[in-house]
Amino acid sequence: GVGFLYLGRYYKLKIVDNQKEPLRLTDTFYLSREALPNAREVFIDWYKKMSREKITERVDWHAQKRNFKYNRVKINNAQKRWGSCSSNKNLNFSWRLIMTPMPVIDYVIIHELVHLEEKNHKRVFWNKVKMLMPDYKKHQEWLKKNNYLLRF
Repeated sequence: GVGFLYLGRYYKLKIVDNQKEPLRLTDTFYLSREALPNAREVFIDWYKKMSREKITERVDWHAQKRNFKYNRVKINNAQKRWGSCSSNKNLNFSWRLIMTPMPVIDYVIIHELVHLEEKNHKRVFWNKVKMLMPDYKKHQEWLKKNNYLLRF
């Protein structure tokens, strides 16, 4: 009955024999019995890989659509800061975001992309975020309300 979040949805975990990869997701998370002693690390590695793929893809999409110029995307281990934007225009995101629904990921991405132009959280910043994502507050609220689910 154990479940794990991915893109805002819980998937049950099943331990299986004779599986090449340590962890696989279809309708259920399938964890290889051989990987069981290192299950936490296996999940974290899988989450990091999926974060790198999905978040980079979404950053590229949003940046192209709105003509934002950034340097690179990094996935980090942050537990409280979902994203950040460096002075070098590097965008940093916690791998834990991959557990949230896609609109929440998009909100954090838009938030950090706007920081490329607005370095603080003054009214101009929030007006730009709202222009790009009118319902951003509900995604912000989701993170505040559910952040305890993203601790691993």
